[in-house]
Amino acid sequence: PKQKAAENENEPGDKGAEGENAEGEQGGEGGAAPSAPTSKVTRVQLDPSDNFQDGAPIAAFVRVRLEDVPAACVEQLRRDRLLLLGGLLPGESQQGLVQVRVKRHRWHPKLLKSNDALLVSVGWRRYQTVPTFSLEDRGEKRMRFLKYTLEHAHCTMTMYGPMVPPNAGVMAFRSWKKVDHFRVAATGGVLESAPNFNIVKKLKLVGEPYKIFKNTAFVKGMFNSDLEVAKYSHAKIQTVSGIRGEIKKAEGVKGSFRATFEDRILMSDLVVCKTWVPVEPRQFYHPVVDIAEWRAAKLIGELRAERGIPVPNNRDSQYGKQIERAERKFNKIKIPKALEAALPFKTRNKVASKKAKDALRKKAAVVSSEREHEINSLMNRLLVVRKEKKRIRTEASQKKKTLKEKREKFIQDKRDAVTKEVRKKRYIKQGNEEARRRKALRLD
Repeated sequence: PKQKAAENENEPGDKGAEGENAEGEQGGEGGAAPSAPTSKVTRVQLDPSDNFQDGAPIAAFVRVRLEDVPAACVEQLRRDRLLLLGGLLPGESQQGLVQVRVKRHRWHPKLLKSNDALLVSVGWRRYQTVPTFSLEDRGEKRMRFLKYTLEHAHCTMTMYGPMVPPNAGVMAFRSWKKVDHFRVAATGGVLESAPNFNIVKKLKLVGEPYKIFKNTAFVKGMFNSDLEVAKYSHAKIQTVSGIRGEIKKAEGVKGSFRATFEDRILMSDLVVCKTWVPVEPRQFYHPVVDIAEWRAAKLIGELRAERGIPVPNNRDSQYGKQIERAERKFNKIKIPKALEAALPFKTRNKVASKKAKDALRKKAAVVSSEREHEINSLMNRLLVVRKEKKRIRTEASQKKKTLKEKREKFIQDKRDAVTKEVRKKRYIKQGNEEARRRKALRLD
């Protein structure tokens, strides 16, 4: 009776279902409508006493009404293209910044660059965003900005988009199109979502001294106004050579200031102030719409390549050594003669400096007399005789040395031959004694 009552209650619905199936059979190609008994059995198996307060029962047909759907998407709807219907949590509908721990895929040929558009797939969503890469620095003290991703290590990617729960998987692509290399650019997981993240990058402010008084110096060129100097009051500075100091007070209104250092600095030193400036991630969110007319944002390099625009030559963006400074020449240390005389002998200057000839003495010609000419000639002849005697003596010594080495080699060869024969006889004798001893002990 219960089964009949359920069938009677569902009779109008059955007719409607059969009508819909008939329409589907007419509109579809080769589609077969389910038979009436099968649908009745399905409806009988469902317990009508179950109360589904928050949804529809399993294996039931439902009608969903979608609002605010773009007309372009409606035009692309076809029967052969399935639609996946998913649900979102209340917090996932809000926009904000998402931090993702990513790693460049080992098969992707290039490093990823900050502020270059990426296509990401997160959960149910696919969209294009502009990421900012960073790295945790000095024990979670700060997030340091990275221009490029690391080669074979993880880094943090901050992007703007819908809020995502932690541990959600993320895949990043440069393009959906078919290319000759691996398309997956990076993979990772969501760390957290928040309205804002603090990302900083290093900035070095450089100045040069224009007055030096022992450990105090006046520096210019680092700031533009006295207000900036007041903001950086008591900040730590140092020179390129490593002398540390501190900003004290502004001098004038053009950005010059007074600073103190550990030691006296030179006029050729550069003064550096190391600072950190915040980096704001770009808020760009471009959802992917599954239609042919959807266009992704292109990179500046791609637009230049398409339109044939040359890359501007910015001198500040060039890599490599740009600043060429002349080699510094330090003055020699001048020690007074009285002080040098009082020093120990090991610390005195033992190399006498050559006295430079003045220009007049260089031009003066030395004219020798006839007697001096004869003396010089005699000394030259004696020097030639001495060199010849030394050469003859060296050759004779070399011959004696060669003859001695040859004789010693002959004697050593004879000695080695005798020693070898004696050693051989001794070994034979020892072997015979060992054989006789083993025979006496009956070991063999």
